[in-house]
Amino acid sequence: MKKLRAVLGAAIVLGIAAAAASVAGAKTGSTAVTAAGPSCKKATIGVTGPFTGPAASAGIDQRNWADLFVSYWNSGKPIPGTPKSLKRVKLAEIKADTQLNPQVAATVAVQLRANKAVLAVVGFSGSQENVAGGPILRRGGLAFVSGSATRASLTDPSTPDGHVLSNGFFHRVVPNDNAQAAVDVTFLTKKLGIKAGETVMTVDQAEAYSVPLITLATQLLQKAGVKVDRQSQPATQTDFTSLAQKAVAEGAKAVMFAGQVASNAQLFLQQLKADGFNGKWISTDGTFDSSKFTVPGAYISSFSLDVHQVKADAAIVADFKKRYGDTISFGAPTWVATQMIAHAISLACADGRVTRSEVRADLNKVKLSTSLLGRPIAFQKSGDVQGGISFTIFQIGSDGKYNVVQPG
Repeated sequence: MKKLRAVLGAAIVLGIAAAAASVAGAKTGSTAVTAAGPSCKKATIGVTGPFTGPAASAGIDQRNWADLFVSYWNSGKPIPGTPKSLKRVKLAEIKADTQLNPQVAATVAVQLRANKAVLAVVGFSGSQENVAGGPILRRGGLAFVSGSATRASLTDPSTPDGHVLSNGFFHRVVPNDNAQAAVDVTFLTKKLGIKAGETVMTVDQAEAYSVPLITLATQLLQKAGVKVDRQSQPATQTDFTSLAQKAVAEGAKAVMFAGQVASNAQLFLQQLKADGFNGKWISTDGTFDSSKFTVPGAYISSFSLDVHQVKADAAIVADFKKRYGDTISFGAPTWVATQMIAHAISLACADGRVTRSEVRADLNKVKLSTSLLGRPIAFQKSGDVQGGISFTIFQIGSDGKYNVVQPG
């Protein structure tokens, strides 16, 4: 046991050191970003995400959408929601891999905070990363905008998280998990026919994103008269045999799973089916990854939408595919998160000078008349999105494709 702890501790230290090194040596184009002061000639932003690790495919999709946005922004190409009259301040990016690890995110936050050139941060991607790294960014006066963190408390000032992060620091362009729980439970009861007295197993992955989400969904199901078997299993434990056997033995009509590792959803549902489970499955946005979760018939809720179906985005999506290959649509909101920061920096630079506090103040002034998501976008005072889309329900087809069955 002591040896195992030592190995795990060493792995964490190495991961944190790697993240720190990646930020400290980050480059934009061919020029290294130094700790010089903020500039309106070329403004520096941090772009974070899990570019390696168990959620890498989602993080890389986010990174690619951020990169594509900066390319369009700096070259003056038309962007949905950006008026021609806006004087764009060009952007430079510092990319930082957080690995979906709160300890690594905290280290990244320290490095970004210390770099005086950084005016704002895109991210963090995971809710647990914002809980760990967000307070550090706040102490540096940095605003940060996430394209995927949905933990409701992050923008609720009555909670410890929101007391620190809301009201000017943390923002998101996606709806929060209070909405996701309600959408998913309503879909289970109204569309999939789960009735009062029937059993649903709800499962979280013992981390900051999934626990409150599954807790609220459990409460809503119980309020509807559904019997709930509430379960929890850490994301690092990938053998779901006991949970699968229990779901079958108790005659569960559905399983609701919240996690941030799509391959865990794949393993769990495969083990359920191997044990004879023939009920319904719905999992939350953290499992939205068509390259890793492909079991036909499964339902998934997502804060995003199928960006291929937004007609106004056709040329941009085609350009994305040409540069990076197909998108899983998970990263599209990160384009919008980066856009909100770009607008705020441009507003703050109207007099030729800029500070982090000006960018924070101007974020709440940005109002996109439309966006890559096909809807207007602005921020509430709390940092929650105003406008945008709700949670979309997808079903995996026999070909592995994610098909919209209930638009957000």
